[in-house]
Amino acid sequence: MLNKRRFLMLLLIACLAVGGTLFQTYQFEQRVDRDRAAEDAVVQQLDATADALADVRYAQAGYVAVGQGADFWMARFNEDLARVEGMLRERQRTTVSSGALTHYDAAIEQLGALRKSDGRARNYVDNGQLILASDVIFVESGEIIGQIAGNVSAARDTESFESRRALADVTRYRQAVGASGLAFTLLVGIILYARIKVTPIEELPHVVETAEDAAQQTTPTSVAAPTEVTGVTGVKEAADVCVDLARLLDGRDLPVLLSRAAAAIGAKGLVLWVIDESGQHLRASMAHGYSDRMLSRLGQLPVSGDNATALACRTLQSQVVPGASDEATGALAVPLIGATGCVGVLAAEIVGTGTSRHQLPIARLIAAQLSVVIRPDAATSSSSSESVGSAAVQ
Repeated sequence: MLNKRRFLMLLLIACLAVGGTLFQTYQFEQRVDRDRAAEDAVVQQLDATADALADVRYAQAGYVAVGQGADFWMARFNEDLARVEGMLRERQRTTVSSGALTHYDAAIEQLGALRKSDGRARNYVDNGQLILASDVIFVESGEIIGQIAGNVSAARDTESFESRRALADVTRYRQAVGASGLAFTLLVGIILYARIKVTPIEELPHVVETAEDAAQQTTPTSVAAPTEVTGVTGVKEAADVCVDLARLLDGRDLPVLLSRAAAAIGAKGLVLWVIDESGQHLRASMAHGYSDRMLSRLGQLPVSGDNATALACRTLQSQVVPGASDEATGALAVPLIGATGCVGVLAAEIVGTGTSRHQLPIARLIAAQLSVVIRPDAATSSSSSESVGSAAVQ
């Protein structure tokens, strides 16, 4: 029996779940913006370092050129080299990438070798031995500057790669939090809907408030306990399945969860279709209630096809195909919707001319959680259901 206080409490919990999910999503977006800005700043700083290295090369070449004189270019060399060293030491101090730090350390060590090479070039210039100075400048020093530039470029690539990998981790975590919040909200909604249908508040029996009223009851009023609504058990099983999906680490556990999902939905069989990287085909990745031979025969479906599974993928809307009679089989096709769109479809075989009011919401609840752990093109990585299940997990 659901009284007003419990109703308000469940509604409050649902609102808090939605609010918490939205707040976490906002926090994730703020972090993503900060990380992208930091990555851009690092790339710009390293690009400036590469430009300064080019200035070092030009300044040193000026030692043996006719024009400004060697003293002018030697002063320019010192200024540009100090600028390069300052930027490299700042990155060495502030980087959080161990791979990039190795390149910064190597580049700073090579700066010492460049100073020694430059000292020999200056001695040759001071003694009027310009040919020997040119050999040092354009061969020895040029090679060292090239090595420094290579380390700067490698450090920039490493910083960018690790920054983008961290952004991908944040994005996956954000999707998991959003899906969990959605699943919890749907679960609370289904429970509220089911309980209200069982015992509407306005239909509850009146309570005898006084002893005098009780004495006047010559015949006890028999109030039949409401029977459990068909599908409440399925809601509980669906909630357990969603919790275990959120904790899924090994794809080999996925077939067992599909079996439990089929029981929660009340389906004779389930097929998990996963979209390929091109977004043009759905491949039968895993199934419950069907043999491996049948799964291999299903093969793949074009997303543009004229069937409920393809239509669910294209429209991002669940599709219901009722059976011809109460004993005939029908189907449900529920899209798995991720941050980039449809990543797959959960197809269920049901019995009867229509679905109960719980089958479709439960299937949508489980599909929402599956969309977090399934990645596109997982089905192409293997032919067996066990290895496919392992590949399907994010």
